[in-house]
Amino acid sequence: MVDLQGYDFSSHLHLFHIKGYDMLLDVNSGSIHVLDEQARSFIQELIKADGNWSVAHKEFAAHYDREMGNEVQRELEQAYHEGSMFSLPEDLLSFNYGHAVPKSICLNIAHICNMRCRYCFAEQGSFGQAREIMSQDVARRAVDFLITASGERNNLELDFFGGEPLLNFDVVKETVAYGRERAAVAGKRFNFTLTTNALNLDEEKRNYLIDEGIAIIMSLDGRPEVNDRMRIHPEGAGTYHDIVSRIREMVAMQPVSYFVRGTFTAENLDFSRDFLHLCELGFENISLEPVTGGEPGIALEEEHLFQIMAEYEELAEIIWAREQDNKPVNFFHFNLELNRGPCLPKRITGCGAGIEYLAVTPGGDIYPCHQFIGQSEFKMGNVAEQGLDQSIKDRFAWNTVPHKGCLQCWARFYCGGGCHAAAFFANGDLSKPYQMACAMHKKRLEAAFYLAAKRIGG
Repeated sequence: MVDLQGYDFSSHLHLFHIKGYDMLLDVNSGSIHVLDEQARSFIQELIKADGNWSVAHKEFAAHYDREMGNEVQRELEQAYHEGSMFSLPEDLLSFNYGHAVPKSICLNIAHICNMRCRYCFAEQGSFGQAREIMSQDVARRAVDFLITASGERNNLELDFFGGEPLLNFDVVKETVAYGRERAAVAGKRFNFTLTTNALNLDEEKRNYLIDEGIAIIMSLDGRPEVNDRMRIHPEGAGTYHDIVSRIREMVAMQPVSYFVRGTFTAENLDFSRDFLHLCELGFENISLEPVTGGEPGIALEEEHLFQIMAEYEELAEIIWAREQDNKPVNFFHFNLELNRGPCLPKRITGCGAGIEYLAVTPGGDIYPCHQFIGQSEFKMGNVAEQGLDQSIKDRFAWNTVPHKGCLQCWARFYCGGGCHAAAFFANGDLSKPYQMACAMHKKRLEAAFYLAAKRIGG
């Protein structure tokens, strides 16, 4: 008999009900189980009995046949021996993330923007700094910095960001050419991504992105009235009709990779309708992000969580229905690697900010990620100088699941302790996760597990 006395059920198992499904996540192995009524009931009794099989059998027998309890126990013990139930945690404290090297740079190639989005966390593109564009010299230094700092890594990423990067299109083109040339000499390879509001995404730029195999992320919040309340021209007019045709034309050209990215706020808590609208426009790769901050009336509050949770469940139903009609859609937040799970660094650190991922300003200053730009205590260096501020790197290397109070959270390996920036700006502490984000992420996971179960079992 498997000895479960003292097993930390609350930290290592997550039992939940969603849309008629009883499900269980074995946290350490990442295994997902769909339970029948008897298995769910027996596991609940086993948890209440703190792993005492005899007590669990006694309580279970008050409602079900004793032989049924024996059968459930045999199935649970088989799952245990297969490593998919009651698994134990790895030694996470011995993991040293400080040895990792950069592999990706967010190149803030323009601290100017041609929109005035009401929820913009980047202060209309400037990040609270001078409104300027990056020179080719700084961009080249950023490329050289990454090639050198990446050590033996061969596959590198460079994301053109802003502000609006297409307002500095000549430097985008020059940087891609220079990056490819330098990477070839160093025996490395660059993958490029560009994030745009699509106002300047004309035919010339679309053709360039296709020809160069550059992945693209395009911003559109959904329904016209929703988009035009938030994403506006400097004079205040909405942008929907100026950008939607350009985004559709870009998608029709089949870029190497794309996402249409929207933001939901307190003013469109029914964001599943915006998701549907984006689907109806023909987009198959969609991301809808909760707003970060924003002016009064836009920010998400705890009182909104109930509706947000319901909307994520509705998104799962919409996606399932579309798959049955052979109209699949890829929702970014429901993408889970259920077969093998994320690698250990990603499981306990999340995005890699400050270690594997860095951001560079138009002046060449280096920060842990784009959200920290302008925060002087997080300036790590400049691309004109090789090397990074080790003390800041150490802060981020230390800031992993074991040090963030997350070891008892069932979702810990799917977020790595959450966003460093969200924690810092919400709580003034990198190591204190932002609880609103935690709650939304947990519901997204449950909805994604449910969707996976539907796909397997119909």
